[in-house]
Amino acid sequence: MDLSNITYYGNTTYDIILFILIIFFGIIAGRLFNTIIKRKLKKIVSKTKTKFDDIIFDAIELPASILIFVLFFYFALNTILIPKTIGILLYELIDIMVIIGATWFVLNFTDSFIQHYIIPRVNKTESTFDDHIIVPLRKLLKLIIICLGLLMAIDAAGYNISTLLAGLGIGGLAVALAAQDTVKNFISGVLLIIDKPFKLNQWIEFDGVEGVVEDIGIRSTKIRTFNDSLIIVPNAVVINANIENHSEMKKRRVKTIIGLTYDTPVDKCKLAKEIIHTILEDHRTTLPPYRITFNEFGAHSLNFRLEYFIRNMGFDYYLNAVDDINMRIKEEFEKEGIEMAFPTQTIYLKKGDN
Repeated sequence: MDLSNITYYGNTTYDIILFILIIFFGIIAGRLFNTIIKRKLKKIVSKTKTKFDDIIFDAIELPASILIFVLFFYFALNTILIPKTIGILLYELIDIMVIIGATWFVLNFTDSFIQHYIIPRVNKTESTFDDHIIVPLRKLLKLIIICLGLLMAIDAAGYNISTLLAGLGIGGLAVALAAQDTVKNFISGVLLIIDKPFKLNQWIEFDGVEGVVEDIGIRSTKIRTFNDSLIIVPNAVVINANIENHSEMKKRRVKTIIGLTYDTPVDKCKLAKEIIHTILEDHRTTLPPYRITFNEFGAHSLNFRLEYFIRNMGFDYYLNAVDDINMRIKEEFEKEGIEMAFPTQTIYLKKGDN
């Protein structure tokens, strides 16, 4: 029997054999490409300094095998005659397989890029907010890629996706309305990271809230007050508040009043000003300007207004500096016989005529 004379749907036996051989070689070519990548190219790429080429080769490994097989399958289809209906289905299948391979590549590439480039940078930041959001964002991005690939595959299969997209739009709107506060807080958290009005462990104050920033989360910011209580404030509230960041002060202002007794002579008042100025100028913690002025005649004292600045090296540093300066002023005043006033009253009794 001459096999060349036997036909199947208008195809000779040789046409069928050629079709099968091309598909077989497509499978071999895909596996061969995989082997070359693993054994040869990957070794070369691993020696380079950048990780970008490693990411590309890891991402392309399996999708490339699929695309190579699809290419051979396409050539194989062109060697035989097939019914129109079956041909349409097979060519649609080719389109779907190309979309699957491309989606797989984009998915692998995106995931590896986040793993090797984004996460290491996130781990170096002080805030825990980006640590919290990177995992859900990573999953969300992968879900979006899969959904887009699925929609493209459905479209390639000949189905109208307009109705599906309209339904998804309505559902998405309902979800967005239900979760608008959560979304608002999330976006506010992102803006806090970008704008950086404060950092972790900084002392801030706003809207009656004062304390040290303990955490910047997805939904809220946690502030530890000086009473050791924890205040949790929604990010949307924080982003709209007038924030005073005490930790960003380069120097802290000290403003106080020293009162001398009314019987202090003028020369000792001048000496008191000189003593205070010398102490402030010589003290290692202080910064100019130094303002010492005879401010007013008070109800019980001659009031001298002091204003100076202390280096911002922490709150304890500030308290210790003020304590030491006040002690030195007191010591010098005692040496010079300069008396500080305290509230007193002088009562005059008028004797009546008897």
